[in-house]
Amino acid sequence: MERLRDIIKSGKFVIGAELVTTRGKLQQKNGQMLLKLAEDLSIDERLDWISLTDNAGGNPMIAPDIVARQVLQRGKNVVVNITCKDSSRNMLESLAWKYASEGIENMMVLTGDYPVDGYRGIAYPVFDLDSVGLLEMLTDMNTGLRVNSRKSGRFINLGSTDFFLGCTVSPFKLTEAELVMQYEKLRLKLKTGADFIIPQMGYDIRKSHELLCFLKEHKFNVPLIANVYLLSPGVARTFNNGMIAGCVVSDPLLERVNKAKQSADKGKKFFIEFAAKQLVAYKDMGYNGVHIGGFDNYKDFAAILEQAKEYESAPWCDFVKELTNPRANEFYLYVKDESTGLADRQQKNPVYINYQKKNYAKHVTLAYRFCRIVHRIFFSYHSPMFGFCKFIYSVLEKKRLKALNKLAYFNEKMWKVALFGCKECGDCSLPDITYLCPGEQCAKNQRNGPCGGSLNERCELTQREKDCIWVKAYYRNKYYNGNNAGLLNRKPVIKDNSLRYTSGWANCFLLRDHKAYEKVHDENC
Repeated sequence: MERLRDIIKSGKFVIGAELVTTRGKLQQKNGQMLLKLAEDLSIDERLDWISLTDNAGGNPMIAPDIVARQVLQRGKNVVVNITCKDSSRNMLESLAWKYASEGIENMMVLTGDYPVDGYRGIAYPVFDLDSVGLLEMLTDMNTGLRVNSRKSGRFINLGSTDFFLGCTVSPFKLTEAELVMQYEKLRLKLKTGADFIIPQMGYDIRKSHELLCFLKEHKFNVPLIANVYLLSPGVARTFNNGMIAGCVVSDPLLERVNKAKQSADKGKKFFIEFAAKQLVAYKDMGYNGVHIGGFDNYKDFAAILEQAKEYESAPWCDFVKELTNPRANEFYLYVKDESTGLADRQQKNPVYINYQKKNYAKHVTLAYRFCRIVHRIFFSYHSPMFGFCKFIYSVLEKKRLKALNKLAYFNEKMWKVALFGCKECGDCSLPDITYLCPGEQCAKNQRNGPCGGSLNERCELTQREKDCIWVKAYYRNKYYNGNNAGLLNRKPVIKDNSLRYTSGWANCFLLRDHKAYEKVHDENC
């Protein structure tokens, strides 16, 4: 069996199919249907790999590796989703070693959907790492993970893995803040080690073309595989209502779907043709492949490929108008090319480039202005008071000053709880996110950029009553820095849980938190 990375590298337009696992034993009806579909797909020579989800939609389901092993035995490449919502970093590392030992090398790395179900109630989410942190760990495993040996007390190198790592991005966001932060996070993922990209689901071909333009502009030569999801009336309505994180169907497209479902076949022909047109457009546009999902039987999957073959001789630009389905007040990063209806890579949106400072002031509070001043004076490594504070905290940590040290920590907590709702993680990310606490304001504790689930700048998990923390951070950052300083132009943040319920100020000044990790780690090595 030729490896997936080699197939993509050969220049072939690759085709993958997504299978959603089921809840219950494989021996039951749903499990048998899943295995039958996997078997039918495995013998289709047009298909290059099968993707398997990991508790999709936040529901408990069969682990993907059970089906993955059977797919591999039939000689077909497999891509296994690995998510952070249900497992700590230790469990994720353990799972990665298991996959490596079983020959599962292709992984789609995701933060994961917030749990919506579980035994006797909703499961408690973990989110010990996010997708960027998990990418960092898996990339380190590829180069040979360096760990501290319990026996010798020295660092040793474990054997290297050979994972082929995928990531996602949502180019279908409505507003500037949401969209630009998605692209910032994508850049961080690619710098961290992602080998290929499969975007989230959306049905605006101009936004899909913008993603291609963004990668070319920033000289990222990474395989880009389009997400083609077969619609149905129920799925379109669900996506339109924002009930599935990161999946977008506009009102105009929903109207077309509702019209199509009045036909004798309930719109089946329309949905197959729509997916086939997407496939052809992506191929001719310059994508490296497609990832097809949303079908529950082999017949529908095969129909999409057969219909696409019929469309191959047609000019793909003829499909652009039908495949462009914007929402009202949609923000685009690039100016529209009137000749094609797609993005003009040479021109950025004037609203983004020639911004007016007052338009980004709504989240710039007096408290934030105060925090910026304090940070410049005390907490920046180059600030005038950093060395003095380092001396003070080193003295406070002496045993005979234990009471004074506790008083200093109490004072810190009073300020941080009052201003930020501090959760006492001890490894503070306030300066990373414009003095917004991810432990307090982000349900997924995202420290390396936003998840894909926000809708109209609102968090997916607060009944849309709360602004996404990274949207707020974007406004604050652009207010002061314009487009010159991205929030994620840094190394990934991985929180050190051993610092929980300790002084974040002391950990900053004494070089124990994530900001000092690289320097201290290198010195200890």
